[in-house]
Amino acid sequence: MPTERTNPTDDRTAALWADELLGGGLAPSRQAELEAWLAGRPDRQALLARHELLLADPAMLLAAKRVSRQGAVDLPARRWAMFPWATASGLVAASLACVVLIDTMPRGERIRGERGHVEAITLGDGSIVRLNGASEVRADLRRDARDLRLKGEGFFEVAPDSRRPFTVDAGGVRVTAVGTRFNVEQHDTPKGALVEVVVLEGVVEVVSNKGAVTRAKAGERVRVLKGAVQHAVLDQPDSETALPAWTAGWLELDEASLLSVIDDLHRATGVKVELARNGMGDALVSGRFAYGQPENALAAIARLHGYKLTRRGADHYVLSEA
Repeated sequence: MPTERTNPTDDRTAALWADELLGGGLAPSRQAELEAWLAGRPDRQALLARHELLLADPAMLLAAKRVSRQGAVDLPARRWAMFPWATASGLVAASLACVVLIDTMPRGERIRGERGHVEAITLGDGSIVRLNGASEVRADLRRDARDLRLKGEGFFEVAPDSRRPFTVDAGGVRVTAVGTRFNVEQHDTPKGALVEVVVLEGVVEVVSNKGAVTRAKAGERVRVLKGAVQHAVLDQPDSETALPAWTAGWLELDEASLLSVIDDLHRATGVKVELARNGMGDALVSGRFAYGQPENALAAIARLHGYKLTRRGADHYVLSEA
């Protein structure tokens, strides 16, 4: 049964705080840092309490002595290398060793994106996932493969591991990389479900749901619609250090269908837009709009196409012909 994922970065940070608290009282500046960290997420207090109990366990004290004597040689070098701070103390090394053994190979984990809030989630292999609102991904990390199943939109920063390809399945379209950064988006269009892949760094292989294979590199985009593949070079590719505009709260459009824009706004903000007539969704939209002001974006689109925007509720709008 899928479970909500504990942020592994928070889990490791909680272990470090627990170890520091075990050594005695904190200086005022460190106490302030701890309180600020605890206030950042509602589950951090529980994580800290769990690690404090863990460190107080006699069995853990015994394990700490073994780690202090042996170091980290009992763990696979690749997995331990992900945690350069693990030698901070015997107790932290012992408790985090348990985290590594439990957390690095999740099976069927489900991560959900929240509307209006984009968070970087670190997977057990060190890869980072960011999800747009109303999106989710299931992660299955095995010793020979890293398989993820995406619904919605996600940005992936893949930790290099040539022995374990990293594959994202989005509606039957498979995107595979070894170590790179790419965005995958699913949305509806008047012609059917579209999967779009944009590569920011490295190279990915895209296999359509009809078996067509395409390789795309940084600055390129692949779109798959009903098995047909469209490969293009972006006019203004993002730099290697950039993140997709949606992670910063922006909707950037380049001749996107109105139907896909409505889908994007609903995913990110929860706003529902009804089209008064069939065929209106075919209209193409370009521009840059703030997710935080969906009504302004809709008003601008209405002006562009000569439509009338009517508000039916707090998060419900209707676009009709003027």
